[in-house]
Amino acid sequence: MMEARQLDLVDYLAGISVPPAAAPQINPLDLLPRRPKAWERMVAHVPAEDVRISISTTWTRVVMEQLREDGRGDLLFATGKIRSDDVPPDLIWPEPCRLILMTAASAIRIHERWCLEEAPGTGLTNTFRFAQQHADRTAVSQQLRALAEEQS
Repeated sequence: MMEARQLDLVDYLAGISVPPAAAPQINPLDLLPRRPKAWERMVAHVPAEDVRISISTTWTRVVMEQLREDGRGDLLFATGKIRSDDVPPDLIWPEPCRLILMTAASAIRIHERWCLEEAPGTGLTNTFRFAQQHADRTAVSQQLRALAEEQS
C-alpha cells in the first residue's frame, strides 16, 4: 500500500507543469560604456528613455558624452574632464537628454542585446534611443552595419 501511494505522488508531481524560469531582466543602462564616477553620479538620474546614442563618421573622440537639461550643458571629455556651461535651448535638443557619442561597432554590440531605434526629432542623423526590447531590429541593424563600414 505504501508503494502505491508513493507512485501516485510521483505521478502527481510529474504531471505538474512548472513555469519556465524567467530570464533575468537587463537594464539597458547597464549596456552603456562605463564612465568616471563623477560623471556617472551626474547622469544617474537620467532614465533610459532619455538616453540618445549618436554615431558620427567624423567623430573626433574628444567629447564622449553630453548631458543637456535645465539650461545647462555638461560635457564629458575623453580625458575624464567635465565642463559645465549654460546653454540656451536649441532645436536639436529641445528636451533633456544624455547624448552618448560612440562608434557604430559599439552601438551594434548594444543593439544585439537591447533593440535600438532611430530617435525622431533630434535634428541629427544617426541618432538612436532604446526601443521596446522585442521590437524589429532589421532596419536599424542594416543602418548600423552601413555606418560601421563608413567608419572602418
